[in-house]
Amino acid sequence: MLGDLIGEFKGKVTGVRILPEGKRETSEEASGIILGMEATWLATSVSTPASNGVVMSEGEAIVTTNDGETVMIKKSGIGWSTGAGRKASRRGVFFHTTKSKKLERLNKVVGVWEFESEENGDWHVKIWEWK
Repeated sequence: MLGDLIGEFKGKVTGVRILPEGKRETSEEASGIILGMEATWLATSVSTPASNGVVMSEGEAIVTTNDGETVMIKKSGIGWSTGAGRKASRRGVFFHTTKSKKLERLNKVVGVWEFESEENGDWHVKIWEWK
């Protein structure tokens, strides 16, 4: 069951690198909200294409609030193209790790996310607590 919306970010792909076996490494940055606090997002993920048009991805992100609190995120998900360029839809889970007192609640939260991107690499993600 989905719980509270715990985060929402809008960002842009800042780099793409092609790896062996058709894998793709993507770097991104964003700004948004985590647990009601304004924050920035820096992430890298590796996507592996499957034969059915689905892309499996795994990566890591660091989210830093405007007052310097940080949380590390391990992310995993699947996605598929929804149009030209980088237009895509993705779904998955986040696992959080932090030493921050303000964000410590996230240590026990699995985040469920929905990600939509545009042709030009602009994207938007919403993160809910999985209860």
